[in-house]
Amino acid sequence: MNSVFRTALFAGAALAAVATGMPQEVAAQSQMPGFFGSLSGWYYFNSHNKEISFKSMASEDPFHNPKGGPGGKIYAGYRFAGSFDIAFGLQGTWLGATKTFDIVGPGATMKSKAHYWAVDGELGYNTMVAGLGVRLFAGARFARFDHDNHITDNMGFFKDVDQRYTGVGPRVGLDFSTRIGNSNFTIFGDAAGSLLFGKLREKISVSSPPCMVDCSDSESISRKVLNLEGQLGLGYEIAPLWTIGAGYRAEYWRHVAESSTHTDRFMHGPFVRVAYNFGAPPAMPMAAMTPPPGQPAISKQNFIVFFDFDRSNITAEGQKTINNAAAAAKSGNAAQVSVTGHADRSGSEQYNLALSMRRAEVVKVGLIKLGVPAALIVVVAKGESQPLVNTPDGVREPQNRRVEILI
Repeated sequence: MNSVFRTALFAGAALAAVATGMPQEVAAQSQMPGFFGSLSGWYYFNSHNKEISFKSMASEDPFHNPKGGPGGKIYAGYRFAGSFDIAFGLQGTWLGATKTFDIVGPGATMKSKAHYWAVDGELGYNTMVAGLGVRLFAGARFARFDHDNHITDNMGFFKDVDQRYTGVGPRVGLDFSTRIGNSNFTIFGDAAGSLLFGKLREKISVSSPPCMVDCSDSESISRKVLNLEGQLGLGYEIAPLWTIGAGYRAEYWRHVAESSTHTDRFMHGPFVRVAYNFGAPPAMPMAAMTPPPGQPAISKQNFIVFFDFDRSNITAEGQKTINNAAAAAKSGNAAQVSVTGHADRSGSEQYNLALSMRRAEVVKVGLIKLGVPAALIVVVAKGESQPLVNTPDGVREPQNRRVEILI
């Protein structure tokens, strides 16, 4: 593969390794129940083709390299109350035309362009690995990739080569996101691979003096195409549940064109993204811990972690509270740990419900990192419905911006 692609992959692995060594808060886009999605746009500087030498005009010509061009993706899904989600994506890229002079003689020119679009359907599973929010997914991709070439000279010769690949097949991959310390910055990325099964249809039209009759030929062949893509970026949380980001991405399409030469295409360039996670449904309350008849009452310990206004970052004082709660849970052989998020009454009910869930998830991650088993932790979001201090609507009350840990 292209050395740029290998360099990007190694850089991504290095950044991920650095990130997992930092104090983190999970911030994967689908880590919270409710709707999630993103809108991305990119520009590829160039489009590389491993076959760039030209054969005789009497035979097929490998595709020349069209210049880079813009692309984008619309992505949306829904995370259920458990670990699973479902998502769909639509993306495409348009590669601009280029001209190469003196290909077969004086005055000869070649114009080349290409574009593709793809539709994805995914089933995702969300988990945590060493404090890193990870989403594994599997599904299917349907794609179409078109290439168009036109060659002319000043003697009246022309040749048109139009190719269209259409295929469908399984797709697997993963994405991740992790907060850098207690800042608003996150490192995120994804990688996916598809194996497409489809048809490559090629149509060639040639006209050459003195015979000006259009001589056309076409064929259709079955072909498997390997499609790989990945990206790595840096995000910034502009508001709870909303993140903007930028980074670098790459795509590789193997054997996507040319019936005889098996042309590959490699594209890479910068991207920007806006991501969201909203509409989280209310969490179900934890079942009451009532001991069976004849058994002693269950002892409980309560801890409260407070937050700054409109924030889900753990403060230094809040971290001390989480440390104490984790120590209590481990020393007392806790049967269950309830983590309940709350918010003050500034903002809408839906916004505060989502914010309280975010705060509870952050505390959960902190407890897990300190050795509390994830299976013991139950996360609940209450929003502004159960204030510690009753206030009128719209009031910013510090004691209501909290997460309660019940062991």
